[in-house]
Parts: sequence; structure tokens; C-alpha cells
Amino acid sequence: MVRYLVSIIIFLFGCEINSTQIIKPEKFKYDIVKFNTVSKILDNEFEANSSDHEIMSEIIQYWFDNRVKTDGFEGNLFLNVKKIQFNREKKIDYYKFSVSLSLEFIETKSSTNTKTYNVKSKEYGEISGSFAIKDQDNLDINLMHKALESISSKLNEIN
Repeated sequence: MVRYLVSIIIFLFGCEINSTQIIKPEKFKYDIVKFNTVSKILDNEFEANSSDHEIMSEIIQYWFDNRVKTDGFEGNLFLNVKKIQFNREKKIDYYKFSVSLSLEFIETKSSTNTKTYNVKSKEYGEISGSFAIKDQDNLDINLMHKALESISSKLNEIN
């Protein structure tokens, strides 16, 4: 009886150790985006009606708190999250995920001096063949980060 139990445990742990992930979680280093204002305010009007929206809202909040910097003597920066859209297509041995993100930056110095930047990003990825649910989750989160990374680089080109 003990032999059977040991062989079952070895089989279970052996299968778990030998499983490989197709999609690995990536490390993202967002560029610092600077605005010539004193304060910054994030306005995320989207309700977290799905786990994807909740994750994306957390990523945007972290990015805004840590990578969007102010270095001016006057004015305010308002960030409005205009659109967060996810599309998912899943078939047997095929998975496609896309993220569409639209942000509006309003830099206000006075009632007559206002700059508005509308920045959009769309990222997609797909997996085919045999893959795990964890691979789908990693792909989803990686694409959310890539969409925001794309917006960071576009803002640095504009600013």
C-alpha cells in the first residue's frame, strides 16, 4: 500500500514540476513621464465590472502614482480614463486577447492656458496549441502592461 501511495505522490509532483509555461510574466519598467504642473489627479470613471477592469485600474493607479511626476510651479494635471476595452476569443487550442486603452491628460495652468493630450493604445496577443489557463492569465496581464507602456512612450515623445 505504501508503494502505491509513494508512486502516486511521485507521479503527481513529477507532473507538476515538469509542466512548462508558454507565456512568462514579464517585468515592465515604465518611463517616468513629467508634466509641468504642481498637482495631479486621476479620474477613473470606469466601474470594475469585471476582473480585467479591476486589474487594469490597479495597474493604471500604480503607474499614475509612481511614474507620472509633476515638476512645475503652477497648474494641475487631470488624467481621465476614457476607455478600457477587452476582447477575448477562445477556441480549442487557440486564444486571442486584446486591450484597447484611451487616456486623456489635461494640463491646466490658467483659464486660458490649457493643454489636452488624448493618447490611445491597442495591444493584442495570441496563443495557439496546447496551453494552460495560467498562460492565458499571463498573456492578459502582460498585454495590459504593454498598453500602458505604449502610452508612456507616446507621452514622452509628445512632452
